Amino acid sequence: MDWSENHLKRMIVEQRKHMWRDDTIEMYSRWMKLTQGMTVVDVGCGLGYLGWTFWKYFGHKGRYFGLDQSFGLIDEAYSISDTWSQGGVASFQQGDAYKLPYPDDFADWTMCQTLLMHLEYPEKALKEMIRVTKPGGLIMCNEPDNLSASMMVVDFSENSVTDDYTLQHHRMMITWARGRKKLGFGDFAIAVKIPMMMRDLGLIEIDSRCNDTCNFVQPPYETSRQKYRIEMAKKYLEEDEEGDERNRREFKEYFLAGGGSLSSYYRYMKKADVLKEEYKKMHRQNIENGTWYRAWGASSFFCIKGRKEL
Repeated sequence: MDWSENHLKRMIVEQRKHMWRDDTIEMYSRWMKLTQGMTVVDVGCGLGYLGWTFWKYFGHKGRYFGLDQSFGLIDEAYSISDTWSQGGVASFQQGDAYKLPYPDDFADWTMCQTLLMHLEYPEKALKEMIRVTKPGGLIMCNEPDNLSASMMVVDFSENSVTDDYTLQHHRMMITWARGRKKLGFGDFAIAVKIPMMMRDLGLIEIDSRCNDTCNFVQPPYETSRQKYRIEMAKKYLEEDEEGDERNRREFKEYFLAGGGSLSSYYRYMKKADVLKEEYKKMHRQNIENGTWYRAWGASSFFCIKGRKEL
């Protein structure tokens, strides 16, 4: 998968605009005991998002090494790094998360975000992250439990979503996630498993915090975060046919690989398509009228840390 492709690149850029609150990042920096001048490795760095997000807490006389499999993302990350890496050094290179191009005991802090969820062998990448970290150094993994998030069913109206459909939706998503993992595209519920992975690989001081960003939108949409939610909703309502068909093909492939049947797939999609059209009609009208309101739960995104033994 090449994350520099247009639709994938747009997704990772847009998702990160409001992924973490500034005060949350400040709190996590204290929690992880970040200090200026650290040597940092960011695995699966993309455009260097974690670098610029945490730079103020480690970047003075610090060194940041971003690594990604995509040459396209690395080139752009390097071109924009001058805007945020003052006072230290930021560098980027293409590489493999399973075979990091750094020596043993190299970094004070090795980190990743939304990387392990896409890997067939996340333990192998985590083991490499630990290898390149100094004794006593920090390992941080920011990863989601997207399976839990995907189980949510929006109540479009008082009667449209029945208990039977809700249970059907849950079965579909569990089967889909199983197929995704079986095909080597990663574990959609990876976040809740990382602490045990860290323990099994010998890390200490393991802890986890949940992102405190709530999924909430209410008129008059005064904050930048709520304005962003409105824009994302509009883009969803204007979803192109090519993107919709791509998502359908992928969902069907993963669902069948997970043990689902064609009859179950088509039965579910028949109801899902009706609900989707109902959703779009209702929310398009509410957005146009400035009356769109949503409160659909807390984040399922986690920051997990551990330390390498001295």
